[in-house]
Amino acid sequence: MATRTADAHSLLLDSIGEGIFAIDLEGRCTFVNPAALRLLGHRTESVLGRNMHELVHHTHADGRHYPECDCPIFKAFRLGEACRIDDEVLWRADGTPFHAEYASTPLQQQGRTVGAVVSFVDIGERKRVESEMRKAKDAAEAALRNLRETQNSLIEAEKLAALG
Repeated sequence: MATRTADAHSLLLDSIGEGIFAIDLEGRCTFVNPAALRLLGHRTESVLGRNMHELVHHTHADGRHYPECDCPIFKAFRLGEACRIDDEVLWRADGTPFHAEYASTPLQQQGRTVGAVVSFVDIGERKRVESEMRKAKDAAEAALRNLRETQNSLIEAEKLAALG
């Protein structure tokens, strides 16, 4: 029965589309699923045992260094509080960033925190669509302002012509 449960858990973690990894209290990767490897562009052997902040979360989107002490992923297990973040980037093995939404949850074993489990997705497409929607909204608002200005100019011209 335990083997069947472990097999079912393994199947679920291998099949889910979200990237998932687990880290110990030192931030070293203790588990990584295939989706995480695909999204990050790594192989299992290049991730297991490595500090995940140094590997995938070391730099802000604008190029500034991201200190580990400020990392919400690590704060989750250090403070014992889960977090969900959707405005940061993770870094692929090839050195390119991608916009990610992630959740980091303390990993508990027998009542004590032993690390964290992190799930993440690439939200690059969502960010692109949001940006296009903002641009379209801004353009529509600008067009509406221009239309109102034109309308007001025409009304003023009609008033002047009527006086005239």
